[in-house]
Amino acid sequence: MKYSLSAKNLVCRNLENKAGYCADLLNPKQSKEITGLLRTDSGLLSSRFNQVVSNSVMQPRILQRFVVDYFAERHSPFSLWHCASKPLDDEALAELHLIRKAPQIAMASEVKQLAAEEVQLEGLEIKAVTTADGILAYGDLIVAMQGNPRENAQIKKFYQQLSELPEHKHSRLKLFLGEYQGTPVATGCLFSSPDSLGFYDLGTLAEHRGRGIGRAMFQHLVNEVTHSHHKHVVALVGEDQQDLWLNAGFYAVGEVAHYEFTPERGSAHIPNGPAENSDLSDGRKSA
Repeated sequence: MKYSLSAKNLVCRNLENKAGYCADLLNPKQSKEITGLLRTDSGLLSSRFNQVVSNSVMQPRILQRFVVDYFAERHSPFSLWHCASKPLDDEALAELHLIRKAPQIAMASEVKQLAAEEVQLEGLEIKAVTTADGILAYGDLIVAMQGNPRENAQIKKFYQQLSELPEHKHSRLKLFLGEYQGTPVATGCLFSSPDSLGFYDLGTLAEHRGRGIGRAMFQHLVNEVTHSHHKHVVALVGEDQQDLWLNAGFYAVGEVAHYEFTPERGSAHIPNGPAENSDLSDGRKSA
């Protein structure tokens, strides 16, 4: 399939908006735009909420100075999402302790092209999260599904602080809980950016998979967006999960590389990054 650059940009802009929005909820005005990338700092020791989104290939030395050293000094992990078509140098990034993870496939669609379907599953009720207790339950499920013990306390802290904010402060995040026989077992999120709605956090507890709960949550969100004012919807999905999205009317628009940085214990900086030229411009990213 021929990829659409403009559609991929929709996906990446939604990812940027969400990363900055979530970080600013906890740690206002600490996100920074640098030519070709956005660095967000939630104040948590979390690669889930400290995200860097790049849309151009840059020298590893620039990444070291403006991103890696910044988080290393704070002893904080972060994740890097690379949206440009030209790849980064994995070997050079590995020297900076940026380890490549499985890539994600960028998916997009016009809302009018989506095939909405009602999925009725006995015992399952999907609810919009509207209370502090619901936000805490949502966070507990994310912890149970993400499988990274070092992140658990940080994720709980994010949702604890989110639950204490007035609803209008986080109105662009629409959270959904799937309860099976009265027990929360599945999550889903819609994030509203100026030009698209993004799907995030689609997941089901391991012991409840295989019953169609995840598909029911997905279809519930599809139905939600068909009643929104947005023209476009976007998502990042695993390579082996594309069929569900393609069948609903999404199409693949490119690949987004994913890296994670975990600081070495006892080390506050990366002393010997790869040698590069010293073109370290700090301009503002163009609109």
